[in-house]
Order: sequence, then C-alpha cells, then structure tokens
Amino acid sequence: MNKTIKTTIALIGLIIGILMAWQLRTIVGYIIIAVILTLVGRPIMKGLGKIQIKNRTIPNSIKSLVTLVLISSLLSGVFSLFIPLVLEEARILSSIDYEELYEKLGVPLKGLEDWLKSSHLINSNDSIENQLANIFNLSQIGGIFNSLIGVFSNILISVFSILFITFFLLKEQNLSNRLITGLSPQKYVDQIKSAITNAKSLLTRYFIGIFFQISIITIIVSTGLGLLEIKNALLIGFLAGLINVIPYIGPIIGAVIGIFIGISTNLDLDFHTQLLPLTLKIMAIFGAMQMIDNFILQPLIFSNSVYAHPLEIFLIVISAGSLFGVLGMIVAIPIYTIFRVIAKEFLSEFRLIQQITKNI
Repeated sequence: MNKTIKTTIALIGLIIGILMAWQLRTIVGYIIIAVILTLVGRPIMKGLGKIQIKNRTIPNSIKSLVTLVLISSLLSGVFSLFIPLVLEEARILSSIDYEELYEKLGVPLKGLEDWLKSSHLINSNDSIENQLANIFNLSQIGGIFNSLIGVFSNILISVFSILFITFFLLKEQNLSNRLITGLSPQKYVDQIKSAITNAKSLLTRYFIGIFFQISIITIIVSTGLGLLEIKNALLIGFLAGLINVIPYIGPIIGAVIGIFIGISTNLDLDFHTQLLPLTLKIMAIFGAMQMIDNFILQPLIFSNSVYAHPLEIFLIVISAGSLFGVLGMIVAIPIYTIFRVIAKEFLSEFRLIQQITKNI
C-alpha cells in the first residue's frame, strides 16, 4: 500500500479515536483513575508475589483481589473519617453571619484595600468586601451542593466501574502492554515495550510519592491547628494536603481556606487581642508547611521519583497552567514523564532529548 495512503488512514484513525475518546470521556476518566490505582497497587502485587504457600505463589486473581481490598479499605477509611467532618464544617459555614464577619474584619480589610489600591495592585473601583460577598454568596454555595448531589447520585456506578477495571488491570498486568503493542508497527514493538516498562516504574514512584506528600502535609497542618484548638483541624489539614497536589498555587489556596475557616469559627474573639494573633499563627503554620514542602517534599517527590530537575519541573508546570489552567498543572508532571520516556526510545539522537532523559 502506498505510504501516503497509509499515513492518511492513520491520521483519520487518530482523529476518529480522539473524537470517540471525547464522547466517552466519562469512561476514559474511569480508565485513567483505574490506571493510577493500578500503579499505586503494583508494589503490593510485587510483595504478594514473593509469598509462597507450599512452594506455590499466590494466583494473580487472589493477589489482585487482596490489593484491591487494601486500596479500597484505605480510601473508604479516609472518606468515612472526613465526610462527617465535611458535613459539620458545611453546617458551621451555613450558620455564619457574614455581615458580622464583614463588620469584624471591616477595619483591617479597609486598610488592606487602601494599601492594594495605593500600590496599584487592584482597580480603584474594586472592593474586597464585594469580592468576598461574591465568593461566599450562599446561592452559589447552594448551587455547588446541588452539583455535588448530582455527582454523588452516580457514585455507585462510578466506583463499581473503576474497581472492575482496576481488578483486571492488576490481574492481567500485560493487558495494557498487549493492547498498545497490538496497535503498533512490528518494528517498534521492542522500543514501545521498553517505554511502557519505564513509564510504569516512574509513574508508580510519582503517585506513591504524592500519597506520602498528602499524608505528611495533613499531619503537619492538622497537628499545628490542633494545638491552636481550631475546630476541624484534621479536615483543614487534609484539604491542604489534597489541594497541595496542584503545584505552586495549591498551597496558597489551602492556606486561604484554612485561614478563612479559622477566622469564621472564632468570630466571638476580640479582633486585635485574640483573632489577629490567631490568624498570624495559622499563617505561620501554613508558611512552615510550605517551607517543608518546597525544600524537602517536592524535591524528593518530583526530582527523585521522575528524575527531573526542579527548574525543569517548574517550567513545565507553569507552562501547562498558562495553557490549560489548574487541570493542566495537575497532569503536567505525569504527561511530561510519559513524553520523556517515549522521547528517549524514539528521539534519542537529539542532544536536547539526551539532556532531559539522561537520568531515566
């Protein structure tokens, strides 16, 4: 067959595949989550593979089931711990007198607003109070809850689908390999197999590192806030750890949420003698967490798990954020890791590729 015709057919097939993936994006989402769970479960599968009973290894189906039960139990434990806290915090936030909050913070907010205007950081017509009113508008919060109800109405189907896919990806570990290599030209099969193996190894290290990052940040923040007797300190710590997955801006969002909840649940305190010092202490806790995350956790997780330079990671994340927003920042590192693995196998003759892939 003519090479031009082959290329045309391949491009048409690629376009059709992309359109189908978009139409079936919910199922694609299930598959992506299942792949992540599979990568996290790989070390458990390997550990179970070393166990022998009467000189026989455990069957793959049993290992997959045990791994899935362990992962599901962990996630169920986390949700069962935090859902009551989320409901309690929602009740507290819904009972807040926001007019009292604005009145309490009126003087310091006015001073902050004047400083921002004098520094030309905000428009002279803007008002922090109006911005806060828009952010915490109760009708918007109601809309968010309605959306969440719509999401959770299908949660059983989603959970079953993800667990079902994860089970078979764990049980038949070469399933994805066979699918990808089956769609690949024969002359590239060995390179593709090598790329898949390397990508799985790096992404497994990355997602396990993310899990530990969330856990450590949760412990640091919740312990610090607990010492200050902030209500629902564990929930705030977990939210901070979870939002911290968004590189660079995540910690700022987490700190804002933590400070707002800390203030809103202590409105009975005198502002200058009690509430202001408490706010500064909360800020100090998040500042300390950020220092630990920047100088210890992120270098260990990002640099050592995917073997990329911190500056390289920073530029990739910022670029992805500029192009695709927050979602781009979240998926930037995994996608860049896959790109580097593929580039090493197929584009290693270029010096730039040699430089960015020399450690993998």
